[in-house]
Amino acid sequence: MGGTKIKLGLIHEGNFVAQASLAASSDINLIKRLAKIADKVDEMLAENKAEPIGIGIAFPGIIDNINYKVLSKYVKYPDAQNVDFSQWAVQRWNIPVAVENDAKAALIGEWQFGNGSGSNDLILITLGTGVGSAVMINGKLLSGRNFIAGNLGGHMTINMHGSTCNCGNIGCLETEGSTWAVADEVKNAPQFLSSSLANETDIDFKNLFEHAANGDMLATEIRDKSLKAWSLGIINLIHAFDPEKIVIGGGIMESRHILLPYIHRMITTHSWVKNNPPKLLAAAHPQTAGMLGMYHLITQGKKGPTSTL
Repeated sequence: MGGTKIKLGLIHEGNFVAQASLAASSDINLIKRLAKIADKVDEMLAENKAEPIGIGIAFPGIIDNINYKVLSKYVKYPDAQNVDFSQWAVQRWNIPVAVENDAKAALIGEWQFGNGSGSNDLILITLGTGVGSAVMINGKLLSGRNFIAGNLGGHMTINMHGSTCNCGNIGCLETEGSTWAVADEVKNAPQFLSSSLANETDIDFKNLFEHAANGDMLATEIRDKSLKAWSLGIINLIHAFDPEKIVIGGGIMESRHILLPYIHRMITTHSWVKNNPPKLLAAAHPQTAGMLGMYHLITQGKKGPTSTL
């Protein structure tokens, strides 16, 4: 469930039978939005003559996956903490629900069906509007007593003199290398009006990298700063968790030919594992890993049909 779109997938035996999306319509409270989601789910089930065995929800926030509750406030769905997802699923279809953080769900999806396969010591990090992360050690997702373990890679301090983040911490990775931070930095730069970026309605990493490739000096400066920030954040994660693989997702991976070699050079120059670095891989399923991860959570240990939403 993203801030702009809600993606839906009907999955059978690890394969998508159908996919759909709805506008997030975050101006509507989530309880009312779930009714529209359920209607779309019923439509997909009817069209494919399918019976659901469970429903998985990947949500952009801190999740209590034991009690199926959203713990953190999320500006797009401000009433999410009050939603009883389990009751909703039982009342509508009489099926179980799984609820998990979206980065953790994506890690599971890549672990089972993508570029994380074959490794039980794995980090997934998403770069874009924000910076999300999830960590697996010995085949187990990190969680912690507050359900935040491994999940706040974007909120590690990498600049003690940095700005205060919207989370309240100082100098977070997100304040140095996320879409919202970069857009502010570009617009406040003295050379902004002379930059080709001034012609952009919205500044994001896609057009930042494009303008840098065309020689724009401001775009190049901010791109290189972001690359360095991401690299330092990833080195911190390596030092904390010593993974075998790091899977990187997000729209920025369209520029993987720039990003992956840069991060690899930083790791082999500045980290403690320079002689034995983890494999750096782009996500195999950048748009659907979260749904595949929720499918796995619903179906693991179950017998019989393996269809889920």
